[in-house]
Amino acid sequence: MKVKNLAYLIAATGVMIGILFSVRVGALTIAAALGFFLAPDIRQKRTIEIVIPVALFVSLITIALALPRR
Repeated sequence: MKVKNLAYLIAATGVMIGILFSVRVGALTIAAALGFFLAPDIRQKRTIEIVIPVALFVSLITIALALPRR
């Protein structure tokens, strides 16, 4: 359960970074938190329970790469 709590903390940090500083870094931080959240019990999940979070992960990274640099 500690890993999921860490994932929540990283996600909250990513949201704050996205609001205050950089949306690009915030999106990458939230994607990392999603990875931490899914990692412990990925083997026990059904296929659809894996596909949707992976799609979110890919879309967050795509958003981070597509944003213009300042």
